[in-house]
This record gives sequence, structure tokens and C-alpha cells, in this order.
Amino acid sequence: MQRALRLSLLVVLPAALALAADGKPPTMDEQQVAHLKDAKWAAPKAPEIPPGAMAAPIAADPAPGGSIGYAKFPPGYAFPMHWHSATEFTSVVSGTLKFTVDGKSYDLQSGDYIVIPAKAQHKVSCGPASECILLTRRAGPTDYNWVK
Repeated sequence: MQRALRLSLLVVLPAALALAADGKPPTMDEQQVAHLKDAKWAAPKAPEIPPGAMAAPIAADPAPGGSIGYAKFPPGYAFPMHWHSATEFTSVVSGTLKFTVDGKSYDLQSGDYIVIPAKAQHKVSCGPASECILLTRRAGPTDYNWVK
């Protein structure tokens, strides 16, 4: 039994390390568990995103270009009005936020959930008391179409 366990670790461990080493998130079918404490935070690559936002990818769905990941905003942060080509599904992990979607405002807090339809113009602001963390899944590409 111990020999079988050691052999399985020799197969599984290198695969897991190779996955982490290439810098790409696993596909949605591969990822089984994500722990917020293990998130690898980095500034988003889109230069139009105001400084202060951080992102941590969890998984990607290459076929439609979808993704799952965490976003983190400092207290008082405002993410400007924009829209995406695909529907966005977001849960609030921590903090209090104000989402404005197609002109209607929603106050959300830890545990709340919002669906933002494709092409709906929206913005979000983190409350002043503490940082905000979101968990977001997109059904397609993570494109940002800024509203001026």
C-alpha cells in the first residue's frame, strides 16, 4: 500500500508542479479546490484599470475564453464604468461594495451574489471601511469595454 502511495505521488506531484510552473491557471475541469489564503495576487495587465486593483486567477476555460478568479480592491477604490461581451457572475467574499448596473445601484456585502448580463454597463466601488475581495466567473473572454 505504501509503495502504491509513493508511486502515485511520483506521478501526481510532478504534474502539479509543472502546472504551477508554466504560470497559467488550470482549466476549469482540472481545478478542484481554491484557498483564498493561497491566492497569487498581481496587478491586472489591462493598463486602463486604475492602480490599486489586484487579481488572482483560479482557472480558465479555454474553449469560450472564460475564467474564474479573485479580485481585490483597497478601501474606497472605484472601478470605472465598463461592459463585457460575456455574462459575469460575482460573489462578494469580503467587504462592502456598491455595484451600479445599467443605472441601478446595489449594495452588496460578504456572501452576496450578483449576475451582470453581457454588455450591461457597470461599475463597482469598495466601501471605505475595509478592502473588498470578489470571486468572479466569466462565461467568455475577459474583455473591458470602457464607457466614456
